[in-house]
Parts: sequence; C-alpha cells; structure tokens
Amino acid sequence: MDADRQAILRKYNVWPDARLGQGMEAEVYPYGADAVLKLFPGTASLADQITLKHFYDSLDRSQVPFALPRILTITPEESVVVTTEQRLPGTRLSALLPGLSVGALEAWMQRSLTAALALNRFQSPANLDRYKLFDPAGLSRRTDGDWHQFLARLLTHKLQQVAPFLERDVPHFGRKLDQLRAILAQPYAGDYHLIHGDYFPGNLLVNAVHQINAVLDFGLLTMWGDPLFDTATGWVFFDMYDELQANARERYLAIILERLGESVRGRLYRYVLLYSILGANTYSPTCADGHHLWCVANLNRDHYWAGVE
Repeated sequence: MDADRQAILRKYNVWPDARLGQGMEAEVYPYGADAVLKLFPGTASLADQITLKHFYDSLDRSQVPFALPRILTITPEESVVVTTEQRLPGTRLSALLPGLSVGALEAWMQRSLTAALALNRFQSPANLDRYKLFDPAGLSRRTDGDWHQFLARLLTHKLQQVAPFLERDVPHFGRKLDQLRAILAQPYAGDYHLIHGDYFPGNLLVNAVHQINAVLDFGLLTMWGDPLFDTATGWVFFDMYDELQANARERYLAIILERLGESVRGRLYRYVLLYSILGANTYSPTCADGHHLWCVANLNRDHYWAGVE
C-alpha cells in the first residue's frame, strides 16, 4: 500500500491490516461497529458514487424482505474517493456453499431465486431517463428506444472490443450474432423493473437461520429492464466455474422452470448468451483468462442457440 493511502486510513483511524476485502472497484475496511469504509482509486469515481448514493436513497426498502446497501458519506481525498457505507450483517452465501449436500444446495438455489424475484418489485421510476445506472457512453437513453433497442446498442458497442476474440473462439459467431440481433430487433413488450446486474452468491448475505438478509453491490450492470435478466444470470452465476462439482447449472434451471414455467426457457438462454458477449473481457481486455473461456463455453452451447427467444 502506498504512503498516501496509509495516511488517508490513519486520518479515518483505520488500520491497513484490518482490510475486509478488495473487489474490482474498492478496498473495504471496518469502520466502527455499524459501517464499512471503502477506498475507490482515483477521483473519477466521485460522480459514480454520488449517482449510486442517490440510487440507493431512492429505493423503497419496505418492498423487499432483506436489507440493501446505504451510502452514508462520500469524501474526495487526494488520490482516492472515500465512502462510508452501512455495514450489513451476515455471511456471504459464496462462503457457505462448498461442502453442502445436494439437498442443501438446492434449498439455497430456491432462496436465491426467491430473492431475485423479490427485486422485481422495484419498478422503474416515473422520471426514468436511462436504462443503465452508469452509462458514460450515453447508450441507454430512454428517448432512443426501448429495452431491446438499448441492448442492441450495448451489444454493438461491446463488439468493438471483443468481436475478434469471439470470432476466433466461437464457431459461426457471425451467424449466431445475427440471430441475437434479430431477437433484439423485435419491440420490447414487457415492464421495466430493477436489474441488479451482478446477482451471484458473493453478493448475497445470509444469516444464522438460513435466510438471505441482504443483497449487496449494485453498480456497473445495474439497469431497469426485463427482470428475467437477473434470474438468467443468477442461474449461471450460482456455481459459475463448476467449483462445487454438483451439477448446479442443471439443478438450478430445473428449479426456475418449475417456479416460472417452461415458457421462460428461451429468454433465459437469450440473457445468458447476451451476457457472455458483454462480459467476455470483464477481467482481461484481451480476453485471455478463464472468465473469457467461461463466456465462450456458454456461446458454444448449441442447444442454447436452438432454444433462444
């Protein structure tokens, strides 16, 4: 850790060795009994944190049976932006899953799906001007079209970065892309609900009585649109890299279809395929990592393309 960050932590009476974790965006430290302190590198994140605070403050928390994040303060320092956030109790679900029996895993799949569906209760605000919470490229303006038209623009924008790698790794990628674009060319007839965008066990906190009691870390892919997006990505994120060796993808899909009906299968496939393009370079700009290979594996599942809607 550089001297500037150490000085900032001392200013807030936080010990560097007390760090709770480090994500893609911030370092996290305990801050008193009921809060955490986050360090975001660079001052460019100041506007994003203000946007995120306003978003959190706008949510009617009585609509869901679990807690949601709340940013308390935002302070620009010399080399970082410092925020304090309400500390939510619980253990990340991802830490509990290894070693569980198949029956216990399926119970958590049920609870995870229930919590994802609960987020659907948040409908888009009346004054919604864009579909994506963070949209520096201006791709999601509501005046530019519906949810499908936004996704088509987002897809085109992302392809500028990932197309050469996917054309290399996904047979008949151009034909598959045409199929996805044809679907998105159809008018969107659904409602607009909150989409977390990164709905996976690491962002779910659970308590001692086996309840999901908080959903964390909205942000980069938080949107307003088809709520089935979170259901679809939450399905394949549950055991993303098959670390549990428990056939989790097939088991979770069966749970979703039993709850929501066979009619959603094609849309589940649609959003998994779409995410696999949008997320292909999430961790490596040159698509040279395991996450890219996971995205490629999804795009090479021919039965997804055969059933996509």
